[in-house]
Amino acid sequence: MTRCKLDIAFIVDSSSSIWIKDFERQTSFIHDVVDSFASVPEDVQIAAVSFSNHVFDEFKFNAFSDRDAILDAVNNIRYSKGDATRTYLAINRMRTDLFAPGNGARDDAVHVAVVLTDGGTNPGSYDQYSRNEGKAKTQEEAELAKQAGIYMFAIGIGDGVDEAELRGIASEPDDKFFFVVDNYDKLDTAHIKSLLACRACRAPTFEFTTTNARRAADSRYSRQVSAESAREVCHGDPVDIIFILDESTSIRSQDNFKKELDFVRDVSDMFDIGLDMTHVSVITYSDESQMRFTLSKYTDKSSLENAIENIDWSTGNTYTNKALDLLLSKSLSEVREGISHIGIVITDGKSTDSDSTKQSAQNVLATGNIEMFAVGIGDAYKPELDIMASKPSEDYVYQIDNLDALDSLKNKFAFRICKEQPGCSLAEGCNQYKADIVVISDASTSIGDESFAKQKGFIASIVEKYNIGPDGVQIGMISYSDDAHTDFTLNRYSSEAETLSAIDKVKYLTGVTYTDKAIEMMTEQAFTSGAGARAGVPKVGIVITDGVSRDQVRTQEMARNAKAQGITLFAIGVGSSIDLDELQGIASDPAPYFTFMVDDFASLVDHEDILIKKTCAGQAPAPSAKRELQTEIEDLRSLFQMLEAKAKR
Repeated sequence: MTRCKLDIAFIVDSSSSIWIKDFERQTSFIHDVVDSFASVPEDVQIAAVSFSNHVFDEFKFNAFSDRDAILDAVNNIRYSKGDATRTYLAINRMRTDLFAPGNGARDDAVHVAVVLTDGGTNPGSYDQYSRNEGKAKTQEEAELAKQAGIYMFAIGIGDGVDEAELRGIASEPDDKFFFVVDNYDKLDTAHIKSLLACRACRAPTFEFTTTNARRAADSRYSRQVSAESAREVCHGDPVDIIFILDESTSIRSQDNFKKELDFVRDVSDMFDIGLDMTHVSVITYSDESQMRFTLSKYTDKSSLENAIENIDWSTGNTYTNKALDLLLSKSLSEVREGISHIGIVITDGKSTDSDSTKQSAQNVLATGNIEMFAVGIGDAYKPELDIMASKPSEDYVYQIDNLDALDSLKNKFAFRICKEQPGCSLAEGCNQYKADIVVISDASTSIGDESFAKQKGFIASIVEKYNIGPDGVQIGMISYSDDAHTDFTLNRYSSEAETLSAIDKVKYLTGVTYTDKAIEMMTEQAFTSGAGARAGVPKVGIVITDGVSRDQVRTQEMARNAKAQGITLFAIGVGSSIDLDELQGIASDPAPYFTFMVDDFASLVDHEDILIKKTCAGQAPAPSAKRELQTEIEDLRSLFQMLEAKAKR
């Protein structure tokens, strides 16, 4: 995690209801969240209090000047094992002491507090409060903290939490600031850690994505993002940004259209524009779409601003789909590798051709190569905004009352774009994802011990990106060579830790490559109710192979049977010995979308993010994208030929 300037105070429940091993998992969770930030304590400062019957000062923001000392302090948060849970005292101590002048909190940092507890407020015999009065006092203290500009996260662990109390503690929208997990094992997972770190970094950006009612409620204590703060966050990191502007007749005037252009200019001004820095492109749309200028056209800020100012208003209908098609065919062909790609659609109404817009939006999102934001003006059609935006749409859809409101959005919007980090979009996009996934792992002799270990590492890394559990993603695994072998079923493990341990223990079989037997086992055994497959939940198979199946005809037959049973198949080919036609025959349709080819097993990790995005998206390119799909087929064949040539050398 980079580009985050935060002061984070952890408020840690250490009451006797928490078993010592669970308390250690809690501090392990905090340790890993802190360690996920790149610059501690230079950009991200940490403080903590613990609480039970009393409040205990652990350490203030200015207590330590190096990362290791802070991480050690987190590991040593005391386990007081008290007989009460005086949450209100702990929140008060955080606000009045940790964030008090002289204790290291910075005025130019985002102030965040994280409350972790396994229950609800219980004053015990230490105050003259009933339990309900104690709960009310906790709400009062949380409200004071929010009014002081502190973003409040509330995390409940276990079945004893008071969800209503924690939602009251949490800032709005509480679906972003409130977490509840079944147990401490579930807390101590890569997925939850990533979600908290990402949301803390992006905390000030959530306001404009909420409903008007929530926005009004939150405005009492929401901090505004200054232009200076946005520039500081956006400084130094290159981004490719494509603005897609509505210039239809409903915009009403050149003056109104200029408000869109001013927004583009002002947001662009937050970034470092240059040949090796941020590039900006503008597409406009009405009856037709127009590429006003490409990403590579202007590489200095002055020329870019002049080009934006000189865009004229053309009027017409609202063919949003044509702009998205132009984005797909032109803009995405010139984006640079290794940096963030951002698309921003601004519209004031419903598309003239809604069906085509839905299809075009799916085609863009299916590339997995761009994060799409949608800004709706006035009565813009919300379902269409959700379709065009990346997922979850509540993180990428902004609704404002009128074009004038773009001016108040610009700083937070630039801040939000600059907070877009690869791990965050994956964590959020997969947070609500529910699926049964069976990984079919090639364990034939041609793999070798070292590459088989790398293959297992890739599978483990995928698992860490999902929300593992009976209410989220279930994982099963089959390995194959001469025969297929069930390593574990979908319902065998219900936690990330258990699943990772099971993957690590999978043994290397050796033998020849009977892919057909593994796909048959997946269809007939792995996706049965007895093995844990759930009704109404997507069924996904991920087939990994480094060569040609011993019985290609039967492999294709088994793949067809699997797909006929409603199983979505991804096919991953490794190395130069694969048969591209066989691989695409295994994959679901359209095959190029569901097919991956990599040089070697070490390169698998380079493709895990796009695989995760595609599984969580639950959608593939629509049929109208045949030309783009044909291009993908040609690209795959070119890669295959390159690998063959490399092997011959």
